[in-house]
Amino acid sequence: MDRKKELIITAGGENISPANIESHLKEHPLIGQALAYGDGRPYPVAILTLDGEVAAGWARSRGIPVTDLAGLAGHPEVLAEVGAAVAAANERLARVQRVKRWRLLPAEWTAETEELTPSLKLKRRVVHAKYAGIIDELYRD
Repeated sequence: MDRKKELIITAGGENISPANIESHLKEHPLIGQALAYGDGRPYPVAILTLDGEVAAGWARSRGIPVTDLAGLAGHPEVLAEVGAAVAAANERLARVQRVKRWRLLPAEWTAETEELTPSLKLKRRVVHAKYAGIIDELYRD
């Protein structure tokens, strides 16, 4: 994919690298995958997934009963930790790059579910299409 497609141009005309935002978000061990979005929108938002292996151990170590990834993705302690991870990532980003809203999905992204290539790179267009409804929700007040 050419570099030009790797840029988000916000409604305010700011050019932002989604990969930069995503790498900051994925620094937290609980976050397995991240997609930053904001093309033609007023601010960036993110769709996140848990790291299945890390999340289960993290939850167990805190006495959170691990049912499945979907259960963990909705658990208040997990959501609070992911929220803290987003806040920490935002601290290291320029104001226009900061993620204003995010959603944690109840499943991992894999090559089999088609969000990732066989080499585990993000298929942006697939994620944009598959989660367009969630992206739109993130921009609703």
